[in-house]
Amino acid sequence: MNIKEGLPGRPDQTATRILMHCGNKSVPYFQEPPLLEAGQRGAYVFERRVAIGSYLPPHTFDEHVFLLPVGGEGVPFKSALNGHQIRGYIEPWRFRFLAAGDSLSTSWAAPMDSILVTIHPHTLHRALSTDPDSHYPELISRIAAHEDQVLRHLTLAMQSYLASDRLAGKIFENSLLAAIAARLLFNYGNGRRSNASGTLLPRWKRVRVETYIRENFANPLTLADAAAVVEMNPYQLCRTFRATTGQNLWQFVLECRVREAMRRICNRRALPLAHIARDCGFESYSQFIAAFRKFIGCLPSEYRRTIGR
Repeated sequence: MNIKEGLPGRPDQTATRILMHCGNKSVPYFQEPPLLEAGQRGAYVFERRVAIGSYLPPHTFDEHVFLLPVGGEGVPFKSALNGHQIRGYIEPWRFRFLAAGDSLSTSWAAPMDSILVTIHPHTLHRALSTDPDSHYPELISRIAAHEDQVLRHLTLAMQSYLASDRLAGKIFENSLLAAIAARLLFNYGNGRRSNASGTLLPRWKRVRVETYIRENFANPLTLADAAAVVEMNPYQLCRTFRATTGQNLWQFVLECRVREAMRRICNRRALPLAHIARDCGFESYSQFIAAFRKFIGCLPSEYRRTIGR
């Protein structure tokens, strides 16, 4: 069965495919069509599929994602969560959870019959509160397989509802969504409060902006470019980034360029420093000198002499 549409005349409930971000591109998480596909556009996506053994390169989601294998035997997997290596088994009826904004690569050795669900952070908040200024915990990824009987029953109830062409109605759907959201917060909330009013930058947006800068710092960058990545205006991004990290956005760009310059100085000791400065995106050699001294505490030439000893 493959549900492609929601309720007639309700475009907000048109199903969408689960997408992942690889670099600056959004691509389908799996290429083959799912057995069951449904959801509410911009809110959540529900997929039931059999995924063949494969490898997925490092990727991020805008949404929180959980996987529930529903049959067969345990499948060995290898993952890298934000660069940290994890090995284990993807076991039937045991969840894996990825928080929005975290980076994951993974490989597994055999086909998996499983349910994959994404929930947008805004949906999580709306499902649990009508107060736009209320706070809720940020969520933490948990990739190692783990059990949750409550979330399992809620997930299977959502599958039955969607497979029946939503006969129980939207109120039932939103009630299930709220219950799933509450369970996610109970399981994966880190206890620190995230500000939904925008004073602080949500973790998934911070990770997205920082990833974009790290991948593009050698090119001319503007605040508008970085803000567009997370659909914010430049002023709002600058304000919330500084409030969240204690560092303004431009300082972060300069620090990324300095760290890359350090790496190149170590690996290419004969390359002129002016060439390194240019290749790392500095607008001038004097800017390179000033930034290097600010973040490292010495001149680039002094650093080169130090590592050459």
